[in-house]
Order: sequence, then C-alpha cells, then structure tokens
Amino acid sequence: MKTVNAEQAAELIFALLKANPWLNTPGVMTENDYHAKDEAILFLWQIAIHGVNGFGDTSEPAQRIVSGFLLDFMGKLMQPEHPLNRKTWLVDDSKSIIDQALQIIAAELVEGHSRPQDLH
Repeated sequence: MKTVNAEQAAELIFALLKANPWLNTPGVMTENDYHAKDEAILFLWQIAIHGVNGFGDTSEPAQRIVSGFLLDFMGKLMQPEHPLNRKTWLVDDSKSIIDQALQIIAAELVEGHSRPQDLH
C-alpha cells in the first residue's frame, strides 16, 4: 500500500483516461443529461469495482456525465486552491496504475461524490 497525493492522483486519472480514450469521447454534457445522473454513478461504481472495458449499454447522457466527472475531478486535483489538492489516498501499489486510479475514484464515491449535485 502507498499514499498518493493530489498530483499523483491526477497522474493516475490521466493514465486511466489515456489508456481508455473512449472514456473521454462522449462529448460535452447538456442540460438534458441530468436525468442520467444515477446511471452515471452506477457506472462509476461498476468500473471502480470491476475495471474498465467499455461503456456497454450505458446511455449517451450517462456517458457524458461520467466523462465530465472524470475530467472535472482531474482538474480539481490540479488546482492549488481546491480542497482536493490537499488530500491523499491510500492505494494498493501492487495493482496497475489503472486499478490505482479506480481505487481513488471509488474512495471519492464513498466520501460523498456520488451525490447528484457533485457530478456537475
């Protein structure tokens, strides 16, 4: 196990997005996407637990929310004034960097980022 800081966490999320470019392709969120927030949260839970291999039958609005969440999360990690920038996470360093990124996502979901208002 190792502790990662916000800069390292951002690098892990970037590696996740780079290794899985489909996570970054759904496009820009629209106002009408809000109805898919629960589906997006469920998808994030599923990838955090089971890994990443595609959106499957996830709706396009939920895909956009997931992509937006991941990009927003990475951006907040890199902003010196954001509270996430001062946070650390415990990850299993025997796992791949992708799995470590997913552990951080799961930790954030557990800490309340699964609330619908936090996805926007």
